[in-house]
Amino acid sequence: MSNGTRGEEIDPIDPGEPVAELAGFEHDVSARFMSRIRHAIQRRTTAAQLTSFAFDLPLVVLKELWLMMVGQFDSMKVEKDTRK
Repeated sequence: MSNGTRGEEIDPIDPGEPVAELAGFEHDVSARFMSRIRHAIQRRTTAAQLTSFAFDLPLVVLKELWLMMVGQFDSMKVEKDTRK
């Protein structure tokens, strides 16, 4: 263990050999479990996308309205300049 002094090297911990007896406890993952996990991930992804869309939508709409108004005023300015 380190006592807080700098420059002291920490010995790497050797995890040892894997326990062969634990390999017998390995089970295959069922298709139902994988389906449940996949659906949970898809629900969270969908909720995140909808939240992002609902948050960004008002800003995008206001930006587009602003650009349309600026375009209308510019076209009116061009029309006035050509009449002279």
